[in-house]
Amino acid sequence: CSLYLWKNNIHVFQIVTQRISIMKAFLHAGLVLSLAITITRPVSVMAKGGEEDQTLSARQTEEFHFTWNENITIRGTIWLPPDGATQGNLAALVHGDGPQDRTSGGGYNPLINALLDQGIAVASWDKPGVGESGGSWLDQSMSDRADETRSAIRKLRQRFEDSAIGAIGFSQAGWVLPRLSVEDDLDYLVLIGPAVNWQDQGDYFGTIRMEAEGKSLDEIEEALIRDRANDDIIFNAPTFPNNTADLTEDRWAFIKRNRHEDSTIFIANLTISTLAMWGEVDLNVDASKSAEIYRKFLTVCPHQVVLIPEATHGLQKSTYNYQLVDQWPWQKQIDWYEEGRFAYAEGALDLLTDWLLQRDHREAGQSDICGGSKDIKDIGSSSSAPGL
Repeated sequence: CSLYLWKNNIHVFQIVTQRISIMKAFLHAGLVLSLAITITRPVSVMAKGGEEDQTLSARQTEEFHFTWNENITIRGTIWLPPDGATQGNLAALVHGDGPQDRTSGGGYNPLINALLDQGIAVASWDKPGVGESGGSWLDQSMSDRADETRSAIRKLRQRFEDSAIGAIGFSQAGWVLPRLSVEDDLDYLVLIGPAVNWQDQGDYFGTIRMEAEGKSLDEIEEALIRDRANDDIIFNAPTFPNNTADLTEDRWAFIKRNRHEDSTIFIANLTISTLAMWGEVDLNVDASKSAEIYRKFLTVCPHQVVLIPEATHGLQKSTYNYQLVDQWPWQKQIDWYEEGRFAYAEGALDLLTDWLLQRDHREAGQSDICGGSKDIKDIGSSSSAPGL
């Protein structure tokens, strides 16, 4: 992956997440309170979703923990639907890159609330070395991350013995979840914005950045060649180089360990019902190319491969489409805070929750038609339910 990406420690799925935390801090300080009040949406729209989606404090929860790698304790939370609303389904959230806690700094809150309102329980945990979890996520390979997920599912299965249990993974989880199988006691997988090849993802990210800077195609190609050569020197070094001022040694080791990842063989061998989703205007992962690979190699039944029109890397509306955290204008931060689940692209949460609810008991997936992919236009006509 291009060193530019990693030097800036970009976590491609936390673009929205980190800004939510910043936005909350400013709101609590009262620095933008008057502005927020002036653009608050009508109560009828905010009744389910909106700002209410930014908190989970009223939700019923259970704390849980599990042991990974023999002696590392990982801690997380299970959020339960309102009494009587459960659909016999639990979704475990599997993080993308970076030091994420169980709610990804609050960025998962709108999604968690939307799932709970549909009767779907949700589980998530702090990454190793983050929050209340031991260890360090920077010590992990993608295979390690898959083992960590298996350990979590085993623990959750003890609590939800008769429920459908699946995993929803974001971005980097595209190199994690395809390693799992039905033998891991999972009933479904959902992948949001997954990349397939580590180097290709870095090249795409760099290309989009340089296009925005006004560089020509020739300039971009020359820069990519230099980046690849520079990466080979840095990450093939036997010890940490001293000339990488913006790259820590543990981050260098993490990239060195994982930079040759390619999930194609794991996609081809998947045995778990899988929904793969990308935003059509993803600026971090080449959505069209990745979707084509999934269409070609994913054969498990049932499966679905979908491009969501006018949607970002995290499936938000295209008005939230930025590569870097510091590109967010203040107005956009306020919009996100107020919109909650309504910030997601039209049809994205409908598709996600409908697909999960078809797996609302252990045998549900067996009777589904083995379905492949949807064209962009098929999703564009779907409406977003008021409850989402």
